[in-house]
Amino acid sequence: MASLTVDRRRVLLLVMGVAITVWGTVGFFQRLRIGRGGYTYSPEYIVNYVERGGPAEEAGLQVGDRMISVEGIPVETLPLYSRWPNSLTPRAGESRRLVVERQGQSLSFDVVYGATPRSVVNLRLGGALIGLSFMVFGLWPFLTVQTSHALAHAYIGLTAGVATFGVGPYLGTWDGVVSHVQFAAALLLTALLLRFFLTFPQPKRLGASRLATRIIYGVWALFVACLVLELIFHPALYHTFGPVGSLLMLGYCILALVAVTHTVVTTTRNELWESGMGLILVGLLVAILPNLLAFLFAFRLPGSGYFPLLLAAIPITMALAVRKQARLEEVQIL
Repeated sequence: MASLTVDRRRVLLLVMGVAITVWGTVGFFQRLRIGRGGYTYSPEYIVNYVERGGPAEEAGLQVGDRMISVEGIPVETLPLYSRWPNSLTPRAGESRRLVVERQGQSLSFDVVYGATPRSVVNLRLGGALIGLSFMVFGLWPFLTVQTSHALAHAYIGLTAGVATFGVGPYLGTWDGVVSHVQFAAALLLTALLLRFFLTFPQPKRLGASRLATRIIYGVWALFVACLVLELIFHPALYHTFGPVGSLLMLGYCILALVAVTHTVVTTTRNELWESGMGLILVGLLVAILPNLLAFLFAFRLPGSGYFPLLLAAIPITMALAVRKQARLEEVQIL
């Protein structure tokens, strides 16, 4: 009966992984056709950014202009630019007439939207590859061994897939829901990583505490409630809680690194390698140090633009460690 339950869970998680991959792949190519205007405006409909040399600047749009209408539709009746209806969303090469107010005068501009820049495409592709690596190597151990760590690692992989590769096709006015789900998944990913390192290879005192676990996931649940409020009160609360979410992610990551450090300090060298924790430590160093160095040099080092792909070392070494720990547990049982 237990074996049947595990098999069903494996099938379910595998189906979820395939669904995320298909959804993300379709969205990746579909969104390449969406035009780029090179401008943004605030919930108060004030233009707060115009890309230098971009389509909006060429059309004459300026920072400080107040948006009045798009294609004759008052902006007050529209969601913000990133959630326009599909019928209004321009493809590359199409134009949209914008009417703005500048110094008491109404001006109209025809903005011809450009193609997605290569740098943005590369950034999206890199994120997709990292997400796929987390999913593939996240599911691999759970498909081969039956341990709680393998299941936790599978959840980490799927959550990372949603956070980096789950954007999917553009859904018009509903696209904000997808972006908020991704944000929630990104925060959940850091919470799951913290929880994993509190219990791997052996549960620490906080890892065994139900209260600590409830706090970890409770904070995440409260933030999800904030994201729901953003959706309900759009555009007034547009991205209001983004900085808070980023700080929470940073906090989870710091605590996860503290948990890793605690394991390294309190475990002998032989136990580190026997349990697989040594492999994870190598993966973290490979993933973090080059990117930290590139960041300090403003990514001007040769090839530093590809350094973020080294983040794939984390799920790979975690997968190897989970399998190694599973073999160690089997030997101890025997």
